[in-house]
Amino acid sequence: MISVITVSFNAADCIERTIRSVFSQRHASFEFILVDGGSTDGTVSVARQIAKGMEFPEDRFLYLSEKDRGIYDAMNKGARMAHGDFVLFMNCGDRFHDENVIATFEKIRTVHPGADAYYGNTLMEFYEGRGIHHENEEWHRDEIMPFIHQSVMVKTSLLLEHPFNLSYRILADREFFYWMRKRQCKFHYEDFIVSDYDAKEGMSENNPYVIALEGDRIMGLDRRPGYWLRKIKLRVCKGLIQPIKDYAPRWMLNRYFRWKKRHIIWIE
Repeated sequence: MISVITVSFNAADCIERTIRSVFSQRHASFEFILVDGGSTDGTVSVARQIAKGMEFPEDRFLYLSEKDRGIYDAMNKGARMAHGDFVLFMNCGDRFHDENVIATFEKIRTVHPGADAYYGNTLMEFYEGRGIHHENEEWHRDEIMPFIHQSVMVKTSLLLEHPFNLSYRILADREFFYWMRKRQCKFHYEDFIVSDYDAKEGMSENNPYVIALEGDRIMGLDRRPGYWLRKIKLRVCKGLIQPIKDYAPRWMLNRYFRWKKRHIIWIE
């Protein structure tokens, strides 16, 4: 069984898109877990109303609403609540690409048993258009995470053995997959679209300096002699990206991001 986990906080205005895509999945053998950070805008009530209206089985919808220490703390809580053999984290505001995603994953597991993680492609939504994030290990573009975490499902036992490290603000998921790679866990890629991901306003889009520092820490680069020089360089280069994004004209940003995201297969 697959456990789909969504974490939320005051997300009543965007959670419907996500939950409807989950409850619309045709495969009957999965559960949905909502881990809420103690929302005050009725997020959990919205989710329960949608579940009731779509007649989603109560025994397959679990939820928790309490204060947490951030998104990765909530994700760890969700993993501990999971009954499934595999977990897929679907961010609030994102959604499954179609109603057959979970059924497709289950079919892939049957045909290709034994993997520790299964992943596919992502339809990414940018200001400058939509395109398919299409990578795999063989292309060697990103040997740690050639996927978006909304498009990969991982063995629950591994998430319990190595929970997300809360000292990472943005890249705790990357640190987890780096740990998996070091353990030589088996990843299986399948060429189909798993999720639609809103890439316009996420933390990973708007914090390039923090991302660079956390990425260096994951790889152990921050322990090398003279790292302070690289840190200054990152502050100058990466630290300027966000202010430029905030004030540059849209046409200039579009050209920049088209170049930066040249691995994206643009469809519109």
